[in-house]
Amino acid sequence: MDWCRYYVIPAAVDMRSFLEAAPGDRPGVVEVYSYPPFDTYAEYQLGDLRIDSGSNLRYVGGVLKAMLKEGCLDRRGGLRLRFVRAGEVSGLTGSLVELPVKKGLSSSAAISVATASAVDIASMNPGDEAHARSRLEDEENLTRYASLAYIGENKVLGINCGQMDQFASAYGGLLFIDCRSEPAKVERLSPQAEIPLVVGDTKQSKDTPRILAWLGERFRRREQEFMEGVKGIVEVVMEARGELGRPKPDLYRVGELMNLNQHYLAKYLRVSGGCPISPSRLDVLIEAALDAGALGAKLSGSGGGGCMVALCLPEDVDRVSRAIRARGGEAYVTRVAGKGLRLELFEA
Repeated sequence: MDWCRYYVIPAAVDMRSFLEAAPGDRPGVVEVYSYPPFDTYAEYQLGDLRIDSGSNLRYVGGVLKAMLKEGCLDRRGGLRLRFVRAGEVSGLTGSLVELPVKKGLSSSAAISVATASAVDIASMNPGDEAHARSRLEDEENLTRYASLAYIGENKVLGINCGQMDQFASAYGGLLFIDCRSEPAKVERLSPQAEIPLVVGDTKQSKDTPRILAWLGERFRRREQEFMEGVKGIVEVVMEARGELGRPKPDLYRVGELMNLNQHYLAKYLRVSGGCPISPSRLDVLIEAALDAGALGAKLSGSGGGGCMVALCLPEDVDRVSRAIRARGGEAYVTRVAGKGLRLELFEA
């Protein structure tokens, strides 16, 4: 509901994208390196920034252009950015789980937020560790990074996304986000209870920009069925805000609200298994999770493939995971990440 300018409650899962940033030796040029199967190299001339719309690395270009427009990037500076795999970082910081891409888990937002923060911090005095860390503790800066990521995706690249993914990636935790304004307004929800989550991956790719464009057109036309679904989902979100705002929320009620949300997504917005733009096995995995004892289950992201997420009691996590795998999906046991953006400083 973020791109419809309503309210959302995201939970940031503890799965991550990793970006290494350092000053470059080519003034006015940002070099970007990655790894297969993605594009392995791109470079952006800050004096005349051009973006290849077909590149996997276009999100970096979108954020750089947003930063230039906002006046927070020196066109004369040179930077070197490198996306790295979890295994390479885990040797330095401990076991980490890589965020899958094109699965409805906000990988593009994670990349964009990481880019905004990394470019900002790498452009400063690289040796000022205390100042660098303080920037990620300041919620005004988190809002700025999330906003730059959103501007890069939505305004520069023209993707019909909202602000939820970027703010969840930057802030982490469990949030209530009011998306009626830009930048969005964030309220932290801090239930004193374990919230076990199982992510089920259909192993099916999805075309998020195409799905969002289709949904956006239905919203602009105020299609009756679509708007009824929106109304129902907003009511669900507002009730969930009250429940999750309690120190000890009723997880059974939260699960019921997830199921009701999924009902509106499947029957009114039509983005679940029967999505006409991208049919998927989402309904199969959701049903498997619920049959195995999950309290609630719903699709993640724009639907039409990718992932679903199930809320479980701790003792049911393994059974739900096995049920998802038995129906052909992949299962990831995760938790709500206490932090969004994280910084590790290493000597070259």
